[in-house]
Amino acid sequence: MLINEHTLKLDAARRSDYAQLIHASGHHLLSLIDGILDMAKLDAGAAELRLEAFAPGPVITLCGAMLALDAKQAGLTLAVDLPSNLPEVVADPRAFKQILINLLSNAIKFTERGRINLSAAVEGSELVVEVEDTGVGIAAADLPFVGNAFFRAGVSKVQRRDGTGLGLSIVKDLVRRHGGEVEMSSRAGEGTRVRVRMPIAPAGTAPRRRSIDQRGHGVGAAPTAARCASGG
Repeated sequence: MLINEHTLKLDAARRSDYAQLIHASGHHLLSLIDGILDMAKLDAGAAELRLEAFAPGPVITLCGAMLALDAKQAGLTLAVDLPSNLPEVVADPRAFKQILINLLSNAIKFTERGRINLSAAVEGSELVVEVEDTGVGIAAADLPFVGNAFFRAGVSKVQRRDGTGLGLSIVKDLVRRHGGEVEMSSRAGEGTRVRVRMPIAPAGTAPRRRSIDQRGHGVGAAPTAARCASGG
């Protein structure tokens, strides 16, 4: 239609509508393909972790900022709450970022109103990252199966429920490869809480180098304030 817009005599508003649909559909297809490829790599054992020592605070803050616009467009508030003294962790920075983005994307997708909280803390020898939402929640019968590849909880009636059901499955696999675990609690109609527990320094690992310092160098321009809130 856009190629033949002169013949079809499309006005500016219609062209804009079509362009936005193409843009949204392209991003949706890309996210589906990325999820399937990531899962295939994990299943094939081709996703090698590249462990480094880095400060998690700037990465968490950056991921919150990256998803803040999506949350705002959905009419949600996304808040990031971090202590100022998070220690360095030894992990794969790219995998760590993917874990956070997948969890936040899921929370936005299945929350119609309210807020999403992203927080982190140290408990013993573990870094605990938590994403809590006020979304549709998960039925008790479905909760044990959430995180299985391609599983979609039947309770959700949210219009934005697109995707393959691979997001949390990828999260669980990446966390497991770091020697951690994922904990979930949820009530239908009230929201969901996901807690990711990862060892600060996995046993028997040797980091390649320190790639991100406490001021966020190496992750782009990201604020390091102890608390930031974004959204509508």
